[in-house]
Amino acid sequence: MASGKSTIDAAAASLRSIVLDAEPGTLLGSEDALVARLGVSRSTVRQIARLLEREGLLRVRRGINGGYYGVRPTIGTIETTVSAYLETLDMDSQDLTTIASVLWVEVMRRAAAVPRETSAPMVESIRRKLEKLKPTAVFSDISKLEQESQRAVFDLVNSRYIELIFQINTAFAQRRFAAPSARDDTEEHRAFIHEWRQAKRLELNAIEDGDADLAMMAARHMRNVWHRRLWDCAPQPS
Repeated sequence: MASGKSTIDAAAASLRSIVLDAEPGTLLGSEDALVARLGVSRSTVRQIARLLEREGLLRVRRGINGGYYGVRPTIGTIETTVSAYLETLDMDSQDLTTIASVLWVEVMRRAAAVPRETSAPMVESIRRKLEKLKPTAVFSDISKLEQESQRAVFDLVNSRYIELIFQINTAFAQRRFAAPSARDDTEEHRAFIHEWRQAKRLELNAIEDGDADLAMMAARHMRNVWHRRLWDCAPQPS
């Protein structure tokens, strides 16, 4: 006879398959229906329902007209959950920024390989917004355009898995390295804006020219510029 653990694992795997085979938001049935469909006890259904709820695959509507609904986890939910978990680990924050840099270099290499007629609209859109940015822009404005640019490049290369891992790192960095607004009026911040703008121009030019080597170099430079700004704002040991 299978152990209780393996019974739960098997039932959870079956329920995941049912959820993923259905359209998001589909009513999978009542608790009684799932007991019959999965061939397990009521307590097992409740255990695996809690498990799939945590995974973002199930929504349970309780009450007389309730039931079990299949859903999908969102990127935002995954980013928030994983970055929160990373906060609980005794880890070197620079490890995450290093991984993000490696991923960004690879994505930029792929972006440079996209045909110019495909990449041109994205490049021009970001370039226009870049040139409109004032030399006195606050950090939140820079961060917003940087994130928009990153999403546009990820859309261009359609690397969803790399994007997910990169954004998890970004979400963690935002928790750890929030930049104080008081720094927006300093000479150092204005120098950062100038350096960041030049680095972004270099990235866009590399994509536009289809130059993979330049794209990788520009990506490394951009990450160095960004990391220096983040580490300057990181809490210092007491």
